[in-house]
Amino acid sequence: MARKPESHRQPETRMQDGDLIQAQQEGREALTPWVGWFLAPMAWALHQGGGYAMAPWLCELHLRWPYHLLTVFVLTLCALGFGAALHALRRGHRVRPHRSAERLHMMALVGFMLCAAACGGILVEYAGSFWIELCTGV
Repeated sequence: MARKPESHRQPETRMQDGDLIQAQQEGREALTPWVGWFLAPMAWALHQGGGYAMAPWLCELHLRWPYHLLTVFVLTLCALGFGAALHALRRGHRVRPHRSAERLHMMALVGFMLCAAACGGILVEYAGSFWIELCTGV
């Protein structure tokens, strides 16, 4: 009994045709769902790290407005993340195949949740600055 050469063998597992279909995304549209995932946590980390780093400088100069400006900046970054997640969520209804639309929808919803958590954390940190003196312990 002669063996067939390797090139003529059938694959042992057959893939379904649906497994080979992928949603076509081009340019920035492929990155849109990821913006909320990265932008909001980055903004929260920037607020924590930047606020901590600028505290000695603010205390020396007796200034508070740079901290308020930092907070407005990072909340703007969170708003951009919300906007990108909303855009991806709206666009997800038009993506085919259905499996890719579900994936895009899930990524957009997780982006919303991350943005909400980051905005909440930033606001909690910022609210404390009104009751606790920034220069306490510095």
